[in-house]
Amino acid sequence: MIPFVGTVEQGKLKVDFPANFERWLMTLEGQRVTVEVKKFRKNRTDAQNRYYWGCVVDILSRSVGLEPEEVHDYIKRRFLPVRSEAFGEIVSGKSTARLTTIEFMELIERVQRWAAQDLQCYIPDPSEEVTDVPA
Repeated sequence: MIPFVGTVEQGKLKVDFPANFERWLMTLEGQRVTVEVKKFRKNRTDAQNRYYWGCVVDILSRSVGLEPEEVHDYIKRRFLPVRSEAFGEIVSGKSTARLTTIEFMELIERVQRWAAQDLQCYIPDPSEEVTDVPA
């Protein structure tokens, strides 16, 4: 599936880059298809992702002595829990890649508060210039 983005104007779908959309449709000639239209969600940005891994996860990893992937998994389970209906317990965490830019920003703020309160660990905001982060 290839996602295409567009705008609904006066009840009609106006696809961005219509020539590309039509070329793709031609590859499906004669086949039955399913069309899904949903409200556009802007997922987290590359800059947010770089800040998360390069600052948030890195600082926490060095602070608690765990590998970055272990810290990431813990953050997901703690702040984005997925519960098993069968067992009634947290089995994993929601993917951060599927968060919107606003949801991702809210996650970062919650992690910053938790790190400061529970770990006495300061995580700077993305806008702060960091020159010396303690090891």
